[in-house]
Amino acid sequence: MEPPNSEIQLAWPQPPSPSPLALEGGQIHVWCARLLAPDLDYSAARAALSEAERRRAGVFRFERDRKNFIARRSLLRVILGRYLMTEPSRVPLAYEERGKPRLSGTDGAPPLHFNFSHSQNLALLAVCRLSPLGVDVEKIRPMPEMSEIAATFSSAAESARLAAAAPEQKLEVFFTQWTRKEAWLKATGEGIAGNLGQLDCSQPPPGWSFHTLSPAPGFIGALAARAGDASLLCWQWPGPA
Repeated sequence: MEPPNSEIQLAWPQPPSPSPLALEGGQIHVWCARLLAPDLDYSAARAALSEAERRRAGVFRFERDRKNFIARRSLLRVILGRYLMTEPSRVPLAYEERGKPRLSGTDGAPPLHFNFSHSQNLALLAVCRLSPLGVDVEKIRPMPEMSEIAATFSSAAESARLAAAAPEQKLEVFFTQWTRKEAWLKATGEGIAGNLGQLDCSQPPPGWSFHTLSPAPGFIGALAARAGDASLLCWQWPGPA
């Protein structure tokens, strides 16, 4: 069962100024936010979606799933709209072959790269102008099958690190490695496919950077970016989606 939002204490500060959002060329911004907030105006959030997204929201069988979808997409559109200085419903989202969203038709402006992830009621959105990037977040939770999963997706170096971890640290190491690998695959556009055990994310490839993210107690995230010297700024979203 997902914890209520009141139990998720966001660890990052609020930004110095939420609107408009200035993104310097050498910066990466990462936002954390609660989904399914009790005070979220779902009528306003639904209005922020595109017509296609509203139709998609309408096909969910359960109200909670429908509200979660609306909250995720409206949050994405509201934040990107602040960067683009446009209405959320007019943010030009398109989708790649594997379903990864991207921006299209930005009239020759510097490209705005972004990636979105959520776990339970916590969402992360990473934004930069430097290059494609990937972000992932997971709730740290008991994993009785951790050894079997790790044997499937871990490289030799990752397996050695997990084996060497103290018992009380194994879950954190496991989720650190899992989120890093997912973030890398999302950044490269490959998705979760192929033999993960052959992919070693114990160290970033040349020209890339990996960052471990701690947006809230009990959660761990990772950022992968093809920008080794970028300045990373992490904030919590100050307003409703």
